[in-house]
Formats: sequence, C-alpha cells, structure tokens
Amino acid sequence: MELEKKLEILKNLDTKNLMERVHQYEDALEKALREQASFKNLNYEYLAGRDGHCLAVNNMLAELISKMPEMKGNKRLSAAEKEAWLQRQYTENKGLSAAMAKQKDVAFLTDTNEINIEIAKKRLESTRGVLALRTAQIRFLTEAG
Repeated sequence: MELEKKLEILKNLDTKNLMERVHQYEDALEKALREQASFKNLNYEYLAGRDGHCLAVNNMLAELISKMPEMKGNKRLSAAEKEAWLQRQYTENKGLSAAMAKQKDVAFLTDTNEINIEIAKKRLESTRGVLALRTAQIRFLTEAG
C-alpha cells in the first residue's frame, strides 16, 4: 500500500478526538464518583442500613419506643397493641414520616448516582475498546510493507 494512502487512512482514524473523549469520560466518571461520595457524606443519617431504616429513623423509633404507653387504663398493653401503636407512628408522627420520606429520597438519589457512575464506566470502557482497535489498526498500517 502506498505511503500517501496509509497516511490518509491514519488521518481518518481520528485518534486525537478519541483520546479527547477518553479524557472527557474519565473526568465524567471521576466527577460522578466525587458527587456520590459527597452526597453520601452529606446525607449519611438518611442512608438505609441493613434493617431497612436509616440512622435518623432508627433514632426516632428508639425515642418513640421509650415513650410508648405501657398501660391503657389500668390494663397492660399486649405486644400486639404495642406493635399497632408503633405502626401508627409511621403515619401519625410528622417527624418520623418526614424522616422516612427523606430516607426514600436519599435512596432514590443514591441509586441515580449509581446509574450515572455505571453509564460513565460503560462509555469509558467502550471508548477505550475503540481506542485499542484503532491502535491495532495503526500498528498494522505502520508495519505493513
């Protein structure tokens, strides 16, 4: 193959633009990871734990449990009645319901951040794959007699 033809093919591979995109996607991934870390740091009280509740909700529940009535009239509350009282607090207690809503919002935004990170990773991986292919093509063109 003629040298001029090889040079034309090499110019059309547009590796400079591809390298710029790799750097752009690396920056986007780093930004998404930093945003996620910052968001989690700012909202640590509302990140759900293994029990399904966040720290803020668990603290409110503990406080409510300590204030749970033991007696109804002159009769002790049963375990079922105590559980029913606690379940009502999820809707009746404004602070608890607000904390539950905030926990839900934080979980949604955390999931959204995870999606953004995964998309950034996929873009970076696919662009690096294209770059590897272009590198192999350049190597072939420069080595071919």
